[in-house]
Amino acid sequence: MASFVLGAALLSTQGGPARAADEPAPPPGWEAPPPLPTKPAKAPKAPSCCQHDAICCSRQTSIDQALIRRVVRMIEVRIADLPKEEVQEAPKDGPGLTGVRPLRIVDGNGRAFPWLDGPVGEVRLMPPGHCGEFRIRKEEWPSPFYAEPEFQGMGSGRVLGRFEDKPADKGRSLITGALSYLSFDRADGDGIAVERVEGMLEGTPDLRVTRRARVLAAPILPGRVNAYQDKRGDETRVVFVLPEVLLGFEAKETKVAGGFLPVRGETTETFTTYAIPVGTGRSGVGTFVIMSRWLRRWFPPKNQEKLPPAQPGGVAVSQTSVEAEPRARVFLYEPEPDIFQ
Repeated sequence: MASFVLGAALLSTQGGPARAADEPAPPPGWEAPPPLPTKPAKAPKAPSCCQHDAICCSRQTSIDQALIRRVVRMIEVRIADLPKEEVQEAPKDGPGLTGVRPLRIVDGNGRAFPWLDGPVGEVRLMPPGHCGEFRIRKEEWPSPFYAEPEFQGMGSGRVLGRFEDKPADKGRSLITGALSYLSFDRADGDGIAVERVEGMLEGTPDLRVTRRARVLAAPILPGRVNAYQDKRGDETRVVFVLPEVLLGFEAKETKVAGGFLPVRGETTETFTTYAIPVGTGRSGVGTFVIMSRWLRRWFPPKNQEKLPPAQPGGVAVSQTSVEAEPRARVFLYEPEPDIFQ
C-alpha cells in the first residue's frame, strides 16, 4: 500500500496522469510554441496589372468592368467594293513627284512665304488639308493641325524658329529637313480624301516629294465612319477612318492611330484610324465611343441626323470558313451618357 502511494506521488510531481479532480485540463496544442511574428508584406507598386503599364491597366480595367451591350445597328459592306489606295514613289536619285499641294508657311504676322524683307517674329509651317498630323525631321510624335482658325488651339502647325532679329537668309535655312504628313479633306458627297506624303524641305514651301499615297475613303456611316483598302508589303488591309473618338478595345492584329484614350496626359487628336488585315481565317475588331461634341471638327454628313451625346460602336473585318469573301462591318451599341458632363 505504501509503495502504491509513493508511485502516485512521483507521477504527480513528474507531470504524469495523476492530478487533482478539480484541476482543469490544458488547452489543445499547449505543447507547441507560439508562432514567430512576421513582417508585413511590402505594398506593390500601383498599378499592379500589366507590369505596371498605366495605359494597359486602364484598358484592362475598362474590359473587366464592361457590361453586355446590345447591338442596335449593323452595316456590312463587301471589301471588294471599297476603293484602293494609290501609291507613287519618286526614283531614288531623280526629281520629286509633281502635283502635290504646297505647304503653308507664314511668319509671326501671318504673311505667307516668301518675305521680301524677311520674316517677322517666327516661321510657322502647316501642311495642306482640312486637318491631319505631320512630323518634321526625326520627331518621335506627330503634331496635329487644323486649317480652320476656330480649332487651331488644338493644332496650328509647328513653329520652326522664333527670333527678334530677322534672319540673314530670310528664314530659308529653317525650312529644311525631312517632312511627312497625313491629311484629310472633304470630297464629293460624304467621301473623305486621304493623302499621305513624304519628302524633303529645301528652303521653300514646295516639298520635294519622294512618296505619295492617296485615296477617296468611301462613306459607310456618313460623317462618322469611312473606309478604304491599302497594302503593307504583301498584306491587304481595310482602313476605317473616323473623327477623334474615345478608344476602347482592339484585337491584336488591329492597328490604331489617333483617337483619344481617357488617361492623364493624353492630348487631342484630329482623327482615328483602325487598320485590320484581310485574309482567309483572319479577323480583327476595334471598339470606340463617338462623341457628338467632337463631330463639328470633322466632316458633317450632307443629310444631318440627331445623334446621341455618346454613341458606342465598333468596326470589324473577317473571312471565316462560312464566308465566301471577306466583309467589313460597322456596328453601333445602345447610346450612353456623355462621360464628360
